[in-house]
Amino acid sequence: MKKKILITDDSKFIRMVLKEYLNKNFDVVEADGGASAVRQFSKESPDLVLLDVIMPKGEEEGIKTLKQIIKINPEAKVIMITAVGQNSVIKECKDIGATDYIIKPFDEDQVLKTICKYI
Repeated sequence: MKKKILITDDSKFIRMVLKEYLNKNFDVVEADGGASAVRQFSKESPDLVLLDVIMPKGEEEGIKTLKQIIKINPEAKVIMITAVGQNSVIKECKDIGATDYIIKPFDEDQVLKTICKYI
């Protein structure tokens, strides 16, 4: 059975690119925002979550979503994937419980290597 990954990003293009990278080796579930990510996380119990920090409600949406996911499962593996490379945001996400952080723009090798470290 393939491991399941939840991709959460408000950009349909980014979700499509990530899905293309991952479809060969993983089952992929998508969410287009924080609320749908929390619903999908609860319903699907993915092995790992790729979570955008900045979504329509701003930087706080990704951080709020991370907090909700960690509250549901403190052992959740969540990799933040975003264009925000500020050290304070990275530190805040890791303090909340993010497993790792990928900065956009990214490439397939970077994404797969990071994911494979955790599942």
